[in-house]
Amino acid sequence: MTAYSNPSPQAPDHRPTPTGERAATRDDSPRVAAAVPITVWRLDDHGDDQPTTDPAAGFASRLARRLVLVYTSRGEAVVDFDHDLHLHQAATTTGRRYLPITDAADVTELRELDRPIGLITLRWPRQNPTSSAELTADMFTGCRLMMSQGASIIAAVRPAYPDEPGFTFANQEHTLRAAAEKAGLAHVLQIVAVSAPGHGDEFLYYASQAEASLATTRGAPVGSALHIDLLVFERDANRDDRP
Repeated sequence: MTAYSNPSPQAPDHRPTPTGERAATRDDSPRVAAAVPITVWRLDDHGDDQPTTDPAAGFASRLARRLVLVYTSRGEAVVDFDHDLHLHQAATTTGRRYLPITDAADVTELRELDRPIGLITLRWPRQNPTSSAELTADMFTGCRLMMSQGASIIAAVRPAYPDEPGFTFANQEHTLRAAAEKAGLAHVLQIVAVSAPGHGDEFLYYASQAEASLATTRGAPVGSALHIDLLVFERDANRDDRP
């Protein structure tokens, strides 16, 4: 999965701890409007298949592998709406089938799969933001009808760019959640993934918003902090299979 540099990184910390400090930028502060748990993944940016001179690729590789191992079982399919090379490698090297969908209209191809879908991923926002919400709701609906109970859709929400003053995580989360609810999906978890070079992988479950915010500003040495928010959706058990 794609990772992004934090524009205002701080020195690393071994574990997220409760704090009153604000995030590096208000727009990048992890906030969840719905009452869902937050988990912090502190991942070593030295991926097994990446040189130490490329921490961004190492972090993305490790994140992709972690997602595949946690959210799928051997023999299941991983559907990717962005043809991410790290996710492709993570899936195929662990006994999963990888299926890239480069056009939302091609979601009907999922009906022809000969194995269950364990994980569906997409980057957010999409390349065409003017129609993203409606298209994403339709895409989510198509995916839900073919997902088994227990499969997950994960949206990777990038931090704001410096020239995007109106871009906030809260707004992006609201748009995605509204599209998911319209499609009969429930928002069940937020994963805050950050780099922790040289310390191995560490995980903090049921983190507070303060702990998650601190993790995004202290994930890596100065100038190379990596951070991305992952929103996890599953089929709403209270909805039937009608579109």
